[in-house]
Amino acid sequence: MKNVKFNRGNLGRGKWNKVKAGVIAGAMALSVLGAYSAFTSVTDTKVNTFNIVAGEDGAQAGTIVEPNWDEENAKNMLPRKTVAKDPKVVSDAEYETWVFLTVEVPTFEATLNGTADVYDAVTPNFNADGKWALIKSEKSSTAGTDSRYIYGYKDKVAAKGETSSLFTEFTVPDFTKTEALKDSLDIFGRMIQTEGYATLAEAAAALGLN
Repeated sequence: MKNVKFNRGNLGRGKWNKVKAGVIAGAMALSVLGAYSAFTSVTDTKVNTFNIVAGEDGAQAGTIVEPNWDEENAKNMLPRKTVAKDPKVVSDAEYETWVFLTVEVPTFEATLNGTADVYDAVTPNFNADGKWALIKSEKSSTAGTDSRYIYGYKDKVAAKGETSSLFTEFTVPDFTKTEALKDSLDIFGRMIQTEGYATLAEAAAALGLN
């Protein structure tokens, strides 16, 4: 009997390659189908509630009060006379603030310690409690033009809080000669939120006070 050798030959190799290709194609098909198969899920929800306080740039947010001021005591004042006057700021704001007060003091011609010159008509005892810082001082050298002094409260003022008094009294210096004068000591304030302004100096610069 003749030994017969089976040889795949070209035809056999072709069939084998087709089978192999079919397996690979099937695997690829499974891979593609698997890419579209996934679990979906969600996370929990965090609700972060916030609110913005009411406010308006340039709106009045504080009141100057003077508990011990009596205008009658300031009539017909003589040299060396002292009267009570104690301005402080009560905040109406719903937020923390830096507070500044500007005091305008009238000037006139007078003689003091033998020297005739232009002087502030009265002298407040500024910063009597040490809680205010002088931001700017502008002494007038022209009679009839006010001197101007700007002070800032060193502590942040809480919402609806208040400052201490910038001064508690003012005195007429010991003039030996003066002109007659009827004028006023004018005081006005500025306030700014503390948020974004870490120091009193930063707040003063933001308001253009220094």
